Amino acid sequence: MIRHPEPTPLITTKLKCPKYHGRMVERVILAEHLQQADYKVLLVLAPAGYGKTVFLSQLANISHRPVAWYSLEPHDNDPNTFIRHLAAALQDRTTFDEVHLQRLVSKPDPDGLSRYAVGFFIHALQSRPDGVLIILDNWQVISRPVIYEILSDLVPLLPQQTQLVIGGRNSLDLIRHLALERMHVAGQVQIIDRSDLRFTPDELEGFFRLKDGSLEKEQFDLVVNVSEGWPIAVNFLTQMGSLLEEAKDTIPQVLANYIDREILQGVPSEILEFLIKVSVFSHFTTSDCDQLLGNNLSKERMRYLESHQLFLEEKDDQYYLVPLIRSYLLGKLGSDRDALYKKAGTIGIGRGHLSQAINCFLEAGDRETVADIVVRFGGEAVLHGRWQTVGEWLDTAITAEEIRVNPRLSLLQALVEIGRGQLGHAQRAVNQAESLFLLSDDQIGLAECQLLKARISRGRGAMEESFAFLFDAEANLSASRFKLLLAIEKSIIYYSAGRLQDSRDILQQCLQENEGTGDNEALVMILEALGNITYLLGEGPRALLLFKRAISLCPEGIMPGYNFQDMMSAIYDDWGETEQALLIAQRSAAIKEKMGLTEDLPSSCLQLALVYTNLGRFDDAERYFLQGINYVREHDSDRASLALNLVFLSRTLALQGKWVEARANAKEALEVAESQPLLFRTSIPTVAGPILARTGSWDLGLNLLKGAEKKALRMGFAKSLAYCYQALASLYFLQGDLVEAKRYTQKALVASAKINDLQNFVTCYHWYYPLLVYGLETGTETSFVQRVLRKVGSPSLKHLIPLVMRGDPETKQRIIPILLEIGGSEVCDALDALREDPSAYVRNMAQGAYERLMGTEEVPKSATTKRALGLQLLGPVRIFAGEQEITGVKWRSHRARDLLIYLAHIGQPVSKDQIIEALWPDDYHDLGKADAKFHTTVYRLRSVLKKHGFPDMIKHGTEVYTLAGPIETDLAHFDALMKSAMGSEMDSVEQMNLLEEALEDYHGDYLEYLDYDWAIPDREALRLRYGDAKLRLVSCYLASKQYEKAISELVLLLKRDELNETYHSLLMVAYAKSGQRQAAQRQYAQLTEVLEE
Repeated sequence: MIRHPEPTPLITTKLKCPKYHGRMVERVILAEHLQQADYKVLLVLAPAGYGKTVFLSQLANISHRPVAWYSLEPHDNDPNTFIRHLAAALQDRTTFDEVHLQRLVSKPDPDGLSRYAVGFFIHALQSRPDGVLIILDNWQVISRPVIYEILSDLVPLLPQQTQLVIGGRNSLDLIRHLALERMHVAGQVQIIDRSDLRFTPDELEGFFRLKDGSLEKEQFDLVVNVSEGWPIAVNFLTQMGSLLEEAKDTIPQVLANYIDREILQGVPSEILEFLIKVSVFSHFTTSDCDQLLGNNLSKERMRYLESHQLFLEEKDDQYYLVPLIRSYLLGKLGSDRDALYKKAGTIGIGRGHLSQAINCFLEAGDRETVADIVVRFGGEAVLHGRWQTVGEWLDTAITAEEIRVNPRLSLLQALVEIGRGQLGHAQRAVNQAESLFLLSDDQIGLAECQLLKARISRGRGAMEESFAFLFDAEANLSASRFKLLLAIEKSIIYYSAGRLQDSRDILQQCLQENEGTGDNEALVMILEALGNITYLLGEGPRALLLFKRAISLCPEGIMPGYNFQDMMSAIYDDWGETEQALLIAQRSAAIKEKMGLTEDLPSSCLQLALVYTNLGRFDDAERYFLQGINYVREHDSDRASLALNLVFLSRTLALQGKWVEARANAKEALEVAESQPLLFRTSIPTVAGPILARTGSWDLGLNLLKGAEKKALRMGFAKSLAYCYQALASLYFLQGDLVEAKRYTQKALVASAKINDLQNFVTCYHWYYPLLVYGLETGTETSFVQRVLRKVGSPSLKHLIPLVMRGDPETKQRIIPILLEIGGSEVCDALDALREDPSAYVRNMAQGAYERLMGTEEVPKSATTKRALGLQLLGPVRIFAGEQEITGVKWRSHRARDLLIYLAHIGQPVSKDQIIEALWPDDYHDLGKADAKFHTTVYRLRSVLKKHGFPDMIKHGTEVYTLAGPIETDLAHFDALMKSAMGSEMDSVEQMNLLEEALEDYHGDYLEYLDYDWAIPDREALRLRYGDAKLRLVSCYLASKQYEKAISELVLLLKRDELNETYHSLLMVAYAKSGQRQAAQRQYAQLTEVLEE
């Protein structure tokens, strides 16, 4: 009788879920996978040390179904042993025939074993209708094909409520080995891999709290960066205490031994050799590796590393190794170490990865090549705004002695110190470079030194000296790489000296020379400098277009000039879009702080403080003003910034009634400005003058303003001129000189409207309200005045309501639309009274406004009984005569169509001169030519309108033109719906429906393809309003649990503005609430990456 060997003893400890002492980090991905109850198989695959078993035990502990746990070890690679232990794991959870099991494990021949085993297990599992969660841990020990066959055959037949979870160090090819491809495609197989199991920043913080929370922030950041969230490495590093800093450069021996034994043991020798050699790269591509190793096998090697998840990360089409693993591998480099580093450095130069190249040559000990790289490429890097990168090279790769004896390195050091705002250090460095260039008679080098000295002198306010240096440098810089820098520096000196048009001419010439060269970085520098000058000339819309073009050419969407991004904030701030202005200013400040752009810190502080003042957040404003002031004082930095921060701090204090402190700061600002260029000797008095006049120095204040007025007029400094007119008008009203007050009010309103600077009127309303009242009474710049008062809101009612009661019919007609926008019970009472006004037109206007506010009128749609002219202004313009579209009819000239659009845009009577300036700005000074074009265009427009049934649409009054007739626009419908939506209960179904209907009207940006400056402010304002409406709609969707709709909207919003943290945060919330936890994690990672960049 043949006796079969006794089966392997049953080891029951392998069938018990591990218990862990102490609290463990709860993995946030658990909830997602528990909710996805439709998967059959969950694969948890990662290298050693990623907490797979901990994760599986947490999964088991919170499962609502019975758990069959089986921890595999090498002896389980026997089919009978595997079957016996799996059956034992299921024994307490299911019912099965013990005799059948004994027959199964007694089969001497493995052929057919799979079929019998699958039948046995399926029969057992069917005895539990509520299902079982089967967890097989350490699957990497299994290699026998018959066991793989058992599982491959078992999985498709699992009962509905039963799920199988497999954990192990296997490669991602396990799906193929278990024949699960079809089920994976169908969504029945889920995978948790290394990227899911590494600690997220939130989980890392939770881990440290569970330990002792004693790590400093710097230590915490070091653990995060070195470990890349590898749990076992995190655990080890947090226990290193004071020795943690050493792990940055040298891997601890205990951890090295762990990597040897648990990670790399069993890795093929050719893969290990590949890893060791490519570790000389900090980041790389497959072609880099091929070039380094002299073969074309890298793609295959990388595929192996990716499938086995061997610590290879990918970012921006580049690969890199987890720092700890790279540190380990670098320690394995042999005798060819230096040769590999030099070759990698050469590859880095060829790829333009200069920081990597420098580090490689440093590691190889080749300092001469390092210095050559810095000299060869440093100048171009600085020219293109990357001075902080050059500064890092000089600080970490070049010694002080190397800089001292090399004039080119000294020159680069000077450029870096200028960028840092350290003008004293820059002066010493340029002096050192100059002395060395004199010894070698290097005329180009000497000229470049003169250029830098000009920049340093400008920063100190010595403009004449600066210009003299530039004049000396100019002749020898024609062949220098600093030629563009010379032109930009010259333009800055010109505009600082009040020669704004000369400055613009220089930059326009530079732009023409560089267009079409393919040098986008040069174009960006020119465009942002040109945008700055254009803004100072009062052409905000055109400046914004220049800035946006510059940003579109930047890979990171950030202009290298940095401080000019503060000008973008200023443009929106002037237009009254303060929230957008704040967002841009905050981003600009964050970028500068991250990149060490300390020279521009006072500029950022100034812009942030100005926006905070306009928002009424005076404490924040004062804090930022003082931060900018203190920085200049401590670092002997740009004194023009000191003067600006001082004078606008004075204005902010005056707005709060702190007149004594305001006066002191205003006087100090004027003292500082005395030594500054004309631009600042003009702008500072426009703000300081009215403060001094109101605090006992009336004549001095008036004289300062009159002097600034003359200078600003001569320079074409539009914003300063508008400020002067506003202040003078206000002071003359205060003095009681109504003749001068009205004369300057006329100038102030026209100048301010021309540059669309309404925010100063809003912020200083209690000073400037007499100007606005005068504008309403006389019909001066009515649209501008209405927009100002609409933004002022209810505080303006104490002036508007008395005026609307006593004013003439025309004044009342100008005020009623403002009252309708402001709303409230006080307004309703006033409108109710106006329904009895003697003027029929006023009565009708008041009746309509009253009904709108009282809710007795429907949202206007195209229900007018009289045939109306329809205009679609959102998106590409379309024009309708009733139901017939006439956009494409023969207008004879597109200006005729544009005139119609302009009159609809303005919405009030406008003069011939205003129309000419709007439609033919280039012909404005040739009155005869412009006049002929104007009359021809009006005739053509009237002809088209008459042909389509609107003979009297263009109304010509006393030197003014307007549209007279029924007009319907999608913009009016959008506005009405938005007003109703904002008046509805927040997050209600009614609000959601109104918002959806309103947004259906938004076919695109306002007057999308019309390239006129007057359209840009409204276009930007509506774009922001559209974003706010979308955000409000998202809130409605979240409140009503329509998560997929919320996600869809937020994804679209992020395409428009990927830096918006609110959008990212809400999208994470939407993903989480919809059960898509992994998507929420990915969104968090994306936000972190965006903010880091």
